[in-house]
Amino acid sequence: MGAPTTPPLAPAPPIALPTRRAAWRRWRPWLLLAVVAALLAGLGLWQRQQKAGGRDVTPYTVLAQSGELPGVVTAAGELDAVERVNVSPKRQGLIEQLFVDEGDTVKAGQAIARMDAGDLRDRAQELAANIRSAEAELERSASELRRNEPLYRQGAISFNDLNRFRADEKVKRMAVNAARQRLEQRYVEKEELIVRAPFDGVISQRFANPGAFVTPTTTASASAGATSSSIVELSQGLEVLAKVPESDLGRLRLGMPASVRVDAFPDRRFAARVRQIAPRAVKTNNVTSFEVKLELVDPAPELRIGMTADVDFQTGRLQARTLVPTVAVVTEEGKPGVLLVGKESQPTFRPVELGVSSGRNTQILSGLEPGSRVFIDLPPWAKKRKN
Repeated sequence: MGAPTTPPLAPAPPIALPTRRAAWRRWRPWLLLAVVAALLAGLGLWQRQQKAGGRDVTPYTVLAQSGELPGVVTAAGELDAVERVNVSPKRQGLIEQLFVDEGDTVKAGQAIARMDAGDLRDRAQELAANIRSAEAELERSASELRRNEPLYRQGAISFNDLNRFRADEKVKRMAVNAARQRLEQRYVEKEELIVRAPFDGVISQRFANPGAFVTPTTTASASAGATSSSIVELSQGLEVLAKVPESDLGRLRLGMPASVRVDAFPDRRFAARVRQIAPRAVKTNNVTSFEVKLELVDPAPELRIGMTADVDFQTGRLQARTLVPTVAVVTEEGKPGVLLVGKESQPTFRPVELGVSSGRNTQILSGLEPGSRVFIDLPPWAKKRKN
């Protein structure tokens, strides 16, 4: 018998290899965890930087730049009369009649009001009677003197008696003159009952009505607070009063052209020129300014006293300097300066020498270079500073 034959082995089944999509599905959760971990690490690093003082100062700062200021100095002001006075009577009393109203044009010497005469007529009549009495006494003394002069020449009376008659006649003559002067004063007083305009102008305001009692304590006063004793305000001409900061005063000169804008007519410009620069400064809330008066070249009839005005002085362009916004300029211990970005992003004071200002920007003559970052607003983390 033969040996048994071994049946052939069946082939092994093929091994299935994982596809790329299956591998991506297997590793995707791990990749997501890695990304989240990286984000958390970055957030932690940012928080550590914040604690270390790495704050964003961009919203609170600007870069100082080099540039030219425009040749314009801007100042605020108002329209005012060239000459203005509150007209009052020379003697206190009641207003009997008022001849003018607001807006009326008057000439120098024109009657504005008439005051109540009171007992002036009675006093004048009494003085006239006194004059007649004094004249009668004078006539009697003169007659006695004429009668006694021949007697003295004849030796009937002494020289002393003649001098007595002469002295009496002289006293009576002086009494007549005094009585006449008192009556003339009453006539002057009567003339002063008519209140007249001191110069040509316009009645810009009326303070009293007929029947009001006014006093002479503020005659010809220019103070607006003296209106309780005044009858009217008389104005002449129109000019602009501008308050110019001390830093800009050096750029102005007499006769310099300017343009004026008033709030009532925002789309119009009125030509003017500098007429006067005040010799003394005015300090308001620690701000030093000078009053500059401008003459309107061709005053428009629609302009009124008291209108708010913005004045642009044409000064010509200035040489290039370091410029910062005017709001960036601060003061510490009386010295001007700016706030730079210091340690831990804290504002640090840097003293500087200021130049002129255009209102929006200010020149820095020394102490700061272009490109320096300066604060224009204090950040919330800033420490309290001493002014």
